[in-house]
Amino acid sequence: MAMLNARRVVAAMTVGALGCLFIWLATPYNNFYLSNSFISDTYFPVAGVIFMLAFVLGVNPLLHLIRRQWVFNRRQLALVFVMLLAAAVIPSQGLLRMLPWSIARSNQEINLTEPLANAIERSRVPKSLFPDQVGYLAPTPTSDQFLDELDEGASIPWGAWLRILPIWGVFLLSCWLLMVGVGLVLFPEWRDKERLPFPLLDVYRSLLPDARAGTILPTVFRERLFWLGAVAVIFLYALVGLNHHTHGRVPAIPLGWNLSPVFTEVPWRYLPGPIKNVEHIYFVLVGMAFFMPNRVSFSIWFTTVAYGVYGMVNRAYFPTGYFGGAVHDHRNGAMIAVAVMTLYLSRHHWLRVGRLMLSRVRDDADRLLKMSGWMLLAGMIGMFAWLVWAGVPYILAVVFVFIAFMVSLLIARIVAETGLPFVRITGLEPLYFMAMMPAGWLTGAAIYISGFVNMLFPLGSRISAAVLASHAAGVDEKADAKQQLRTGYLMIAILVVGLVVCGAVHLHMGYTHAQSLDVGHQPINTWGSQVLSGTHGSLIRWSQGSWITPSRRLGNLLVGIVIAGGLQVMCMLSPGWPVHPIGMLLVGHYYSDTAWASIFIGWALKMVLVYYGGAAAYKRAKPLFLGIILGEIISAVIWTLVPVALLWWGMDPSQVGHIQVLPT
Repeated sequence: MAMLNARRVVAAMTVGALGCLFIWLATPYNNFYLSNSFISDTYFPVAGVIFMLAFVLGVNPLLHLIRRQWVFNRRQLALVFVMLLAAAVIPSQGLLRMLPWSIARSNQEINLTEPLANAIERSRVPKSLFPDQVGYLAPTPTSDQFLDELDEGASIPWGAWLRILPIWGVFLLSCWLLMVGVGLVLFPEWRDKERLPFPLLDVYRSLLPDARAGTILPTVFRERLFWLGAVAVIFLYALVGLNHHTHGRVPAIPLGWNLSPVFTEVPWRYLPGPIKNVEHIYFVLVGMAFFMPNRVSFSIWFTTVAYGVYGMVNRAYFPTGYFGGAVHDHRNGAMIAVAVMTLYLSRHHWLRVGRLMLSRVRDDADRLLKMSGWMLLAGMIGMFAWLVWAGVPYILAVVFVFIAFMVSLLIARIVAETGLPFVRITGLEPLYFMAMMPAGWLTGAAIYISGFVNMLFPLGSRISAAVLASHAAGVDEKADAKQQLRTGYLMIAILVVGLVVCGAVHLHMGYTHAQSLDVGHQPINTWGSQVLSGTHGSLIRWSQGSWITPSRRLGNLLVGIVIAGGLQVMCMLSPGWPVHPIGMLLVGHYYSDTAWASIFIGWALKMVLVYYGGAAAYKRAKPLFLGIILGEIISAVIWTLVPVALLWWGMDPSQVGHIQVLPT
């Protein structure tokens, strides 16, 4: 039996490795060269889900026909899916979607901009961070050709990138240890003690066959309501896609609304655009709202609308005293309050982890916490040491590490409570807090390096290893503590291998393609190469003595702390209290503006269903909403492949275009 189990593990890891390669090879070219819908930038990554569905619905039944002993069981498939989730971190926002492109563009801009070059020179930022030499008007052939295209007869300068790989690799490994450590430390506490819902885990597990049902197919795929929901969504997107590709000859059903012509009078015309004009209803978010606790889903859309009304009233009646940045400050204050309250709720757990780190363990559960705690601490120490080496003062290095920890904690908490696959922390940027400090407290190196901390944590929280570690530990509900710890080690290994493999794919794509196939983006990854522009501007202002400390920010920050702290206390005191502070963590940025209407629809459908049908109706409707979620994922794949097929048949790339299925 032991040999059989070992063979099954090897088989699962082999299939998982193939899936990882698929994600790492396909994602860069799909996202940037083909300019298609992104397939790896959410906590329910399209590329991983489709690979999983292809194996579960196609390969596994075929294996059953050939030889039943070869069929993958639920636990094997759970291992495969964990590997796919870990692989999705690599090509995503926060890592290879931005990092190599930003490094190259930064090297280029430093050498072309004299004030920036002088500021970098005085700050003593290590030159070993860049693929080219650093200095005003110094040539940057490695960066130039990566952002444009190889010169005729030239070869890809792998050596320049391999030289900086170990340096950046140490920093990335430290960040990953921190994130995975946070996820593994908190998963048992949140699941067993605080009873967080982890809605996304239910969706993950729905892709796995139920061993008790005696079938190789997932149970949900035998439900009529599941197929009703999936087919309905696929049909709606089919109309949209055909409408686009036939230039309007096929009518489409609108998936949004625009009420701007209705709200023309004061004060209604000052209502924010995302509330009046909902461009797209996302069925993934409608479905996930159905699985959220009512208080959480209500709070997300209600807070967005409430702040919209707040902005409307202020713009209409108090225009001179209204400060638009207050919402951002309130959100940052709310994040501080919720992070503190989250740590307070799990204080006994953290004390236990600390004691276990310094003592002998009695069982695997204690060993999980001990090793996860050391993983987290090693990541924090490694990150601190790297930042100090890069020129960041000790105090600011501690601040950066603490921000990284807070972001990892908060995004893991948000996804555990909501199940939102499309979300990130918008706030807690290092420069936000540095802007409130006197200029004399800062250094040029700290300002410059803060851009990379922001890239890997607040921006990178769109698909954070902390979230995926906490969820990967629960994909296999029968996994014991030893297996969960091994899952953490496996995630780290996949991240390291993926950095090299997918990094090589990104470099090859950049050096061999000057622009996207539809000629819409040059360089091929326009956004990723511009992420550090704000950091460059801040560094120049600081070096020229024009650093201005905002006067109103601290007061607004305190307002956010008080409001969110009060909401959290009310939630703790009263189970019936309707408003959760999680709404304030998401308010006032692209993600909530995009999601609020879809979440409102999902919440409303659930409320009506439960009101008239009770808990039994809710349980019966679960397959329908799972179908809605997977129907949109399948639609995303279909309408990603259609443009590829049209290009294959010789259609002009500039005329193909694509429809938006999932948020970008």
